[in-house]
Amino acid sequence: MLFLRLWNYLLGYLVIRVEGLSLERFINLTISKGIYMWDIDRYSYTAMTACINIYGFKRLKKIVRTTRCSVRILDKRGLPFVLNRFKHRKMLVIGLTVFLIIIYGLSSFIWIVEIEGAVKVSETELLQVLAKHGIMPGAYKRGLDTSTIANKVIIDMPGLWWVSIQIKGTKALVRVVETTNPPPMLDRSIPCNIVAAKDGIISEMVVLEGEPVVEVGETVRKGQLLVSGVIEDQETHAVRYVHAMAQVNARTWYEGNGTWKFNKAVTKRTGKKIEHKFLDLGKWVVELQKKEIPFKKYEVEEKRIPFIDQRGSIPIALIVREYYEVEELKSNTKLQDAKTKAYDMAYRSASKKVPENAKVVDKKVKYDIIENIEVKATVYLEAIEDIAVQQTIYN
Repeated sequence: MLFLRLWNYLLGYLVIRVEGLSLERFINLTISKGIYMWDIDRYSYTAMTACINIYGFKRLKKIVRTTRCSVRILDKRGLPFVLNRFKHRKMLVIGLTVFLIIIYGLSSFIWIVEIEGAVKVSETELLQVLAKHGIMPGAYKRGLDTSTIANKVIIDMPGLWWVSIQIKGTKALVRVVETTNPPPMLDRSIPCNIVAAKDGIISEMVVLEGEPVVEVGETVRKGQLLVSGVIEDQETHAVRYVHAMAQVNARTWYEGNGTWKFNKAVTKRTGKKIEHKFLDLGKWVVELQKKEIPFKKYEVEEKRIPFIDQRGSIPIALIVREYYEVEELKSNTKLQDAKTKAYDMAYRSASKKVPENAKVVDKKVKYDIIENIEVKATVYLEAIEDIAVQQTIYN
């Protein structure tokens, strides 16, 4: 599909409007004759727009007479029509040609070196090592063996465990993974208790060391003692201090709110649009087609059509920016729709509060409705999570 669009752009194509009572027959005849049309948009029973190449347009005469439809050209697009504008501007064409040659030459070099993943390792030192092996701004990128260079960088910098070098256009993207120190050894000689990190109801306890002081099913508060590191012998009453260790899973709850108003304004497209076209040459953007935007309110959609793969030596793309006129309408949101929107907002709000190590096991929702004004939703998420946290005992 992308190849066909590029091919039609290079050869030139037309945007046409077809009007008549036999649009279906018109389309069927074009298909049977092998005439390719795309982006067909039917506005009404008797009118539609479509894109067609120049050769196909010339073959429409007989079909137009047969179906008694009228065809009108709305726009001429493609490279031939762009070049036609510069027909009497030879110096501009020469300047643009020289400019493209310069861009092609500049694209054969690395101009940006970007590093990702360096936290402890000095980026300045890493850039110096990369420059030593040929990765630096101004370096000719042809013939660079990025795998070999990456291995040399790892040898020169023991603080790096893995290095990847990718050449994208004029940018060298260097991703690194640093070596990590092993976690510190757990010092079990330090006595400590296990306390609750937050409120909850105990659902499961696995005590590895220490004396449990709560039971499954018991409600606990934040900071409450769960497992004691102070153990007293029942016979001798001798006290010893241990490094308490346990996993204490508890049921916890998180709340989120969302509100949706019935009279909240919504927008609708009118069907009118304006297109702007630009040629992206990397660091420079050339304006090909730009019109004034006559709309007070509009929505913007941007499409990027690459001419050459970004992995190639010249990353060039056509940017098509479409401005759609919109009008504001008063919302006639139904109750169920408003409840759904309010619920979605509340659920997202509550989900953001749930820790990564927690597992959501249940959810409940409550609605407060003010008739013809708003719907407020409150979502309660029930989760199971480990609330055990160690607290050092100071003698």
